[in-house]
Amino acid sequence: MNFLSAKKWYRACLPKWLRLLFGVLRIKDRWFIHQCQREIPTIVNSLKNKESINVAFLAMSVSFWKYDNLFQLMQAHSRFNPVVIIAPRPNLDPSIKARTVEAMKTFFAKKKYIVLESLKTFDPDILFYSQPYDTSVEDEFSIYNNPHKLYCYVPYAFWISNYRWGYDTMLHNVAWKLFFPTQIHLNNAKRLALNRGANVCVTGYPQADRFLEPSTEPTNCWKIKEPHCKRIIWAVHHSVLPNGRSDCSSFMEYATLFLELAKKYSGSIQIAFKPHPILKNNLYLHPKWGKARTDAYYKEWNEYSNTFLAEEDYIDLFKQSDALIHDCGSFMAEYLYTQKPCMYIGVPRNGILCPFGELTLNAHYLVSDFDVETFINSVVIKNNDPKQQDRKNIFSEYLLPPNHKLASQNIFDAILRDITKSC
Repeated sequence: MNFLSAKKWYRACLPKWLRLLFGVLRIKDRWFIHQCQREIPTIVNSLKNKESINVAFLAMSVSFWKYDNLFQLMQAHSRFNPVVIIAPRPNLDPSIKARTVEAMKTFFAKKKYIVLESLKTFDPDILFYSQPYDTSVEDEFSIYNNPHKLYCYVPYAFWISNYRWGYDTMLHNVAWKLFFPTQIHLNNAKRLALNRGANVCVTGYPQADRFLEPSTEPTNCWKIKEPHCKRIIWAVHHSVLPNGRSDCSSFMEYATLFLELAKKYSGSIQIAFKPHPILKNNLYLHPKWGKARTDAYYKEWNEYSNTFLAEEDYIDLFKQSDALIHDCGSFMAEYLYTQKPCMYIGVPRNGILCPFGELTLNAHYLVSDFDVETFINSVVIKNNDPKQQDRKNIFSEYLLPPNHKLASQNIFDAILRDITKSC
């Protein structure tokens, strides 16, 4: 009996009280995890003598794409045949989904990657996911509809929280390999995941490879090119809807203020509005915003001489900035690769941060220290930056990947090591 038929039997034949008990014990999940784990050695052995290994990378959006260096390493190796599968989030507004797909096609076409929009014409041996939630992909791409594959996953964000859903979804437990950034994250998986993190490899964070590669020359994506005009990023989380799963967003409080500050300090600063890819979709659904107001607000950011909307790849934006002001979890860690000043203005995360998250938060300026305008005046414009050493310490102690290699190279080596004939 496969998982889907077992699921139908489970719902039809068992009384509700017994299903609730099984839900607490996660018996159904444990059975499926066990079945997948039993199958992995057989699949790996079958690949050791295969000349060309098909690898599919599911891409949700340009901003969520973390696999660039790894994809290129596989392109350059004779054992791998990598392709990108365009797989946007299924519940997006149709107009946003269309723009997301078009942006990905343009992005990958410039890189001359093989791009498909379905798995119907490509049978992957290894399948990389962009998010671990089954609701993030169409049914065609679900792990339940793609059996006998080796699932892999790099976290879509640099995880700073103790939330179980960052470590204990079904994909986390059945994946062949999970590639986590630090030992702290492995320890979190050992504590929170049903499989106790047995499939976790500590490799570093591949999205950060472009920060660490000295040969990578960033593109100047800022509106004002002169360096005397300080470059500030305002990055915004998507959690604006009532009763959302996370509620760290401060967008409603600051939506007007940042445009006002840009006008007030015109000539001294420029501000890039960097929204989460899902923010616009959620504002469309918000009872006080809607499509017309949201579109007008986004458009306004491109109308002033010292403001602009930044919706695409953000690494170059970060590298050439002077400061970040944000309410986003992952950026709390990612921006520290620049070692530049950062301010957290989101909802307080008391009690939900993992040890690594606490370290990164302590390297930020907080609204409990002073307000946004004071941060811009004192820290950014006047360069009074007492937290500079804290950021440098985190960078050297936690952010550099192991083995004196880039994270993507560590991931590539871990995969190749397990499927070579000599293993």
